[in-house]
Amino acid sequence: MSDYMFMLDSHLTAEQSKAVAAVRDAAESANLNLFLTGGAMRDMMGGFAIRDLDFTVEGGSVKFAKGIAQKAHAEILSVDELRKSVELLFPGKVTASISMARQEKFPKPGGKPQVQPATIHDDLRGRDFTVNAIALSLGKASRGLLLDPANGLGDLSRKELRAINNYAFYDDPSRILRLIRFRVRLGFAIDERTQSQYDNV
Repeated sequence: MSDYMFMLDSHLTAEQSKAVAAVRDAAESANLNLFLTGGAMRDMMGGFAIRDLDFTVEGGSVKFAKGIAQKAHAEILSVDELRKSVELLFPGKVTASISMARQEKFPKPGGKPQVQPATIHDDLRGRDFTVNAIALSLGKASRGLLLDPANGLGDLSRKELRAINNYAFYDDPSRILRLIRFRVRLGFAIDERTQSQYDNV
Protein backbone atom coordinates (compact mmCIF):
# COMPACT_ATOMS: atom_id res chain seq x y z
CA MET A 1 0.00 0.00 0.00
CA SER A 2 1.38 3.42 -0.93
CA ASP A 3 1.85 6.14 1.68
CA TYR A 4 -0.93 8.13 -0.01
CA MET A 5 -3.40 5.25 0.23
CA PHE A 6 -2.51 4.90 3.92
CA MET A 7 -3.01 8.65 4.34
CA LEU A 8 -6.38 8.44 2.58
CA ASP A 9 -7.53 5.54 4.77
CA SER A 10 -6.60 7.47 7.91
CA HIS A 11 -8.53 10.58 6.75
CA LEU A 12 -11.78 8.83 5.82
CA THR A 13 -14.68 8.18 8.16
CA ALA A 14 -16.01 4.61 8.23
CA GLU A 15 -18.95 5.62 6.00
CA GLN A 16 -16.67 7.44 3.54
CA SER A 17 -14.45 4.33 3.35
CA LYS A 18 -17.49 2.26 2.35
CA ALA A 19 -18.39 4.76 -0.39
CA VAL A 20 -14.81 4.78 -1.74
CA ALA A 21 -14.76 0.96 -1.78
CA ALA A 22 -18.11 0.83 -3.64
CA VAL A 23 -16.92 3.27 -6.33
CA ARG A 24 -13.52 1.59 -6.64
CA ASP A 25 -15.04 -1.89 -7.04
CA ALA A 26 -17.51 -0.62 -9.63
CA ALA A 27 -14.71 1.08 -11.61
CA GLU A 28 -12.70 -2.15 -11.62
CA SER A 29 -15.73 -4.10 -12.88
CA ALA A 30 -16.36 -1.50 -15.59
CA ASN A 31 -12.64 -1.35 -16.49
CA LEU A 32 -12.52 2.43 -15.92
CA ASN A 33 -9.55 4.41 -14.65
CA LEU A 34 -10.68 6.03 -11.38
CA PHE A 35 -9.12 8.93 -9.46
CA LEU A 36 -9.86 10.81 -6.27
CA THR A 37 -9.55 14.48 -7.20
CA GLY A 38 -10.44 18.08 -6.37
CA GLY A 39 -11.51 19.14 -2.91
CA ALA A 40 -11.08 15.68 -1.38
CA MET A 41 -7.39 15.64 -2.35
CA ARG A 42 -6.87 19.30 -1.38
CA ASP A 43 -8.36 18.69 2.05
CA MET A 44 -6.47 15.44 2.63
CA MET A 45 -3.08 16.77 1.54
CA GLY A 46 -3.67 20.06 3.37
CA GLY A 47 -4.48 18.27 6.63
CA PHE A 48 -8.19 19.17 6.67
CA ALA A 49 -11.13 16.83 7.22
CA ILE A 50 -12.47 15.48 3.90
CA ARG A 51 -15.92 16.99 3.42
CA ASP A 52 -16.95 15.57 0.04
CA LEU A 53 -15.56 12.77 -2.10
CA ASP A 54 -14.68 13.91 -5.63
CA PHE A 55 -14.12 11.11 -8.15
CA THR A 56 -13.05 11.47 -11.77
CA VAL A 57 -13.16 8.66 -14.31
CA GLU A 58 -11.62 8.45 -17.76
CA GLY A 59 -14.71 7.53 -19.76
CA GLY A 60 -18.48 7.52 -19.38
CA SER A 61 -19.36 8.83 -15.92
CA VAL A 62 -23.15 9.36 -15.90
CA LYS A 63 -24.21 5.76 -16.61
CA PHE A 64 -21.42 4.55 -14.30
CA ALA A 65 -22.62 6.80 -11.44
CA LYS A 66 -26.25 5.75 -11.91
CA GLY A 67 -25.19 2.10 -11.69
CA ILE A 68 -23.33 2.76 -8.44
CA ALA A 69 -26.34 4.60 -7.00
CA GLN A 70 -28.48 1.55 -7.61
CA LYS A 71 -25.97 -0.93 -6.24
CA ALA A 72 -24.82 1.07 -3.21
CA HIS A 73 -28.28 2.46 -2.32
CA ALA A 74 -27.10 6.02 -2.93
CA GLU A 75 -29.43 8.86 -3.83
CA ILE A 76 -28.80 10.86 -7.02
CA LEU A 77 -28.90 14.53 -6.02
CA SER A 78 -28.17 16.09 -9.42
CA VAL A 79 -26.89 15.30 -12.91
CA ASP A 80 -24.94 17.85 -14.98
CA GLU A 81 -25.32 16.54 -18.54
CA LEU A 82 -22.97 19.17 -20.00
CA ARG A 83 -20.02 18.42 -17.72
CA LYS A 84 -21.00 14.74 -17.28
CA SER A 85 -20.99 15.03 -13.52
CA VAL A 86 -23.30 13.33 -11.00
CA GLU A 87 -23.77 14.28 -7.32
CA LEU A 88 -24.59 11.36 -5.03
CA LEU A 89 -25.58 10.93 -1.41
CA PHE A 90 -24.36 7.61 -0.01
CA PRO A 91 -25.68 5.99 3.19
CA GLY A 92 -24.30 7.72 6.29
CA LYS A 93 -24.77 11.16 4.67
CA VAL A 94 -21.61 10.83 2.56
CA THR A 95 -21.70 13.25 -0.38
CA ALA A 96 -19.74 12.45 -3.53
CA SER A 97 -19.42 13.60 -7.11
CA ILE A 98 -18.47 11.36 -10.02
CA SER A 99 -17.29 13.26 -13.11
CA MET A 100 -15.85 12.48 -16.51
CA ALA A 101 -12.25 13.56 -17.08
CA ARG A 102 -12.79 16.47 -19.46
CA GLN A 103 -11.45 19.47 -21.28
CA GLU A 104 -13.49 22.66 -21.34
CA LYS A 105 -13.02 25.27 -24.05
CA PHE A 106 -14.71 28.65 -23.63
CA PRO A 107 -15.68 30.21 -27.00
CA LYS A 108 -16.30 33.49 -25.17
CA PRO A 109 -15.46 34.69 -21.63
CA GLY A 110 -18.09 33.58 -19.13
CA GLY A 111 -19.92 31.63 -21.84
CA LYS A 112 -21.02 28.02 -21.91
CA PRO A 113 -18.00 25.78 -22.32
CA GLN A 114 -17.54 23.18 -25.03
CA VAL A 115 -16.87 19.96 -23.15
CA GLN A 116 -15.06 16.92 -24.48
CA PRO A 117 -13.66 13.76 -22.89
CA ALA A 118 -9.98 13.97 -21.93
CA THR A 119 -7.26 12.21 -19.98
CA ILE A 120 -6.89 12.83 -16.26
CA HIS A 121 -3.75 14.90 -16.99
CA ASP A 122 -5.64 17.26 -19.33
CA ASP A 123 -8.50 17.44 -16.83
CA LEU A 124 -6.18 18.51 -14.00
CA ARG A 125 -4.45 21.13 -16.15
CA GLY A 126 -7.84 22.68 -16.94
CA ARG A 127 -8.97 23.15 -13.33
CA ASP A 128 -9.30 26.44 -11.44
CA PHE A 129 -6.53 26.48 -8.81
CA THR A 130 -3.40 24.37 -8.40
CA VAL A 131 -4.53 23.08 -4.98
CA ASN A 132 -7.60 21.57 -6.69
CA ALA A 133 -5.54 19.93 -9.45
CA ILE A 134 -4.15 16.96 -7.53
CA ALA A 135 -5.34 13.39 -8.15
CA LEU A 136 -4.78 9.99 -6.56
CA SER A 137 -5.20 6.90 -8.71
CA LEU A 138 -7.55 4.32 -7.23
CA GLY A 139 -7.21 1.90 -10.16
CA LYS A 140 -5.76 -1.56 -9.69
CA ALA A 141 -2.69 -1.08 -11.90
CA SER A 142 -1.61 2.28 -10.48
CA ARG A 143 -3.35 2.48 -7.09
CA GLY A 144 -1.72 5.07 -4.84
CA LEU A 145 -0.03 6.99 -7.68
CA LEU A 146 -0.19 10.74 -7.07
CA LEU A 147 -0.64 13.13 -10.01
CA ASP A 148 0.24 16.79 -9.45
CA PRO A 149 0.97 18.48 -12.81
CA ALA A 150 0.55 22.06 -11.51
CA ASN A 151 2.56 21.64 -8.26
CA GLY A 152 -0.52 22.01 -6.08
CA LEU A 153 1.34 20.26 -3.23
CA GLY A 154 3.91 23.05 -3.21
CA ASP A 155 1.18 25.68 -3.01
CA LEU A 156 -0.58 23.72 -0.24
CA SER A 157 2.62 23.67 1.81
CA ARG A 158 3.02 27.43 1.22
CA LYS A 159 -0.70 27.94 2.02
CA GLU A 160 -1.12 29.78 -1.25
CA LEU A 161 -3.95 29.95 -3.80
CA ARG A 162 -2.73 30.13 -7.38
CA ALA A 163 -4.82 30.10 -10.55
CA ILE A 164 -3.71 27.44 -13.01
CA ASN A 165 -3.64 29.78 -16.01
CA ASN A 166 -3.94 33.45 -16.94
CA TYR A 167 -7.50 33.10 -18.25
CA ALA A 168 -9.03 31.29 -15.25
CA PHE A 169 -11.31 34.19 -14.22
CA TYR A 170 -12.13 35.38 -17.74
CA ASP A 171 -13.22 31.91 -18.83
CA ASP A 172 -15.30 31.24 -15.73
CA PRO A 173 -16.09 34.26 -13.50
CA SER A 174 -17.60 31.95 -10.83
CA ARG A 175 -13.99 31.10 -9.95
CA ILE A 176 -13.69 34.58 -8.39
CA LEU A 177 -16.28 33.62 -5.77
CA ARG A 178 -14.53 30.29 -5.25
CA LEU A 179 -11.21 32.10 -4.69
CA ILE A 180 -12.77 34.27 -1.97
CA ARG A 181 -14.46 31.26 -0.37
CA PHE A 182 -11.23 29.23 -0.29
CA ARG A 183 -9.24 32.16 1.09
CA VAL A 184 -11.71 32.49 3.98
CA ARG A 185 -12.20 28.75 4.66
CA LEU A 186 -8.58 27.64 4.29
CA GLY A 187 -6.92 30.83 5.52
CA PHE A 188 -4.56 30.79 2.51
CA ALA A 189 -2.90 33.80 0.87
CA ILE A 190 -3.46 34.59 -2.83
CA ASP A 191 -0.31 34.48 -4.96
CA GLU A 192 0.78 37.71 -6.66
CA ARG A 193 -0.09 36.78 -10.26
CA THR A 194 -3.51 35.46 -9.26
CA GLN A 195 -4.19 38.62 -7.20
CA SER A 196 -3.28 40.71 -10.25
CA GLN A 197 -5.71 38.68 -12.41
CA TYR A 198 -8.39 39.12 -9.76
CA ASP A 199 -7.83 42.90 -9.64
CA ASN A 200 -8.05 43.19 -13.43
CA VAL A 201 -11.27 41.25 -13.99
